Parts: sequence; structure tokens; C-alpha cells
Amino acid sequence: MTPLILWDIDQTLLYTGGAGGLAMRRAFEQLYGVEDGFRRVEFSGRTDWSILKTALEDHGLLNGGGFARELTRFQDAYYALLPKTLTEIQGRVMPGVPELLQAFAERNVPQGLATGNFRKAAFMKLDYFGLDGYLHEGGFGDDAEVRADLVRVAIERMSNGSTPGAIWVIGDTPLDIQAAHANGALALGVATGQRSVDELREDGADVTLEDLSDTNAVLGALLG
Repeated sequence: MTPLILWDIDQTLLYTGGAGGLAMRRAFEQLYGVEDGFRRVEFSGRTDWSILKTALEDHGLLNGGGFARELTRFQDAYYALLPKTLTEIQGRVMPGVPELLQAFAERNVPQGLATGNFRKAAFMKLDYFGLDGYLHEGGFGDDAEVRADLVRVAIERMSNGSTPGAIWVIGDTPLDIQAAHANGALALGVATGQRSVDELREDGADVTLEDLSDTNAVLGALLG
């Protein structure tokens, strides 16, 4: 059976230099008058839903409810600001990513996203860095608060009712690995984020690599 590849975005496919976080901070200040509203919130590996909810709660801005309304307001402000911040900060595509995306495509291996980014923001980032031609569906940060749940959504959407072979989640954080295993998937941990190869191995990754620059090594590990 054909395997299924699910990609994280930030620090895995690409590095925005913090453009997404900057746009989120500006949106938060614009809406709520709070400067650096995410200062106490951990971003790495978490969903945008969870990040925003935590910040709103920290600043007493939910008052026991109303998150859906605030989510929509925040997304609108964030999407208006993200294109500018992407141009303000020098980002890059991670080593080997375009070649690997192309290699999977040539082999007709289905590949999608399992990202904590809101759907629209995910595609804005991919489009800006020229990676939008390969990835069109998956699970996103507005599908679920918990990362394991969005991976489940990604698998359901990408499987189209069929049973895929091995499912691989490619990511750079322990939460990517945990979310993969929670759904019976395998995890490739790539050390292009904050975790080293040894740390990702200790986190439970089934395969660990420094980066994705060796296309044949990745294909061999994931496709056999």
C-alpha cells in the first residue's frame, strides 16, 4: 500500500524568522491593546488555536466564553498582517525540502500537512516560499486545539476513505512525535528546530535526521 506523508511547516518545511509570531503579536495588540501579548506563551509545536486561547486566558480576555468570536476576529487581523511581516524578516526554505517534495510527487506518494498553523496562514507561508504547488490539504490549527487531533483530521482527509500504508509525520518537535504516535503513525524527527537529533530520538522519533538534504536517505527511510 502507498504510504502517506504529513508535513509540519515551521522549522520543518521552512523558517519564517518569526514572521508568523510577529504578525500574531501585532494582531493581538491591535485588537486588545496588549503589547507582546504572547510573551508567556510557548509556540513550539502547539496549534495556533491553543496559542491564542492561552494568551486570551492569561490576559483575562475570555471572561468564561466567547472564544469562537475572538478566534474569528483574531484570524482576520492576523491574515491582514502576515503578508507584510513575511517580507520584513529574512526566512528560508529548509535544506532539501523542494527536492524531497518533488521526489514524493514523482513517485505518486500522497503528501499533506499536519501543522499547528491556521489553514489560511499555512498556505500564505507556503505560497510566499514557493512550496504551495505540492501541498493542498491536511490538518490545521483551526481544526483542533490539540495537535494529536489535527493529525487525526489530516489522516482522515488525506486517506479519502481508503487505508494508507505507513503514515509518516515529519516534524521538529516532541509534540509532532507524540501526535503521530497517538494516531498510530510513525514520526521522522528532523533537527532543524530547537531539538537535536539525540533529543528527538529520546523524544521517541522512529527516524531522526539532522536535516532533509539527503533525498535518497529520506526516501529510503520512509519508503523502504
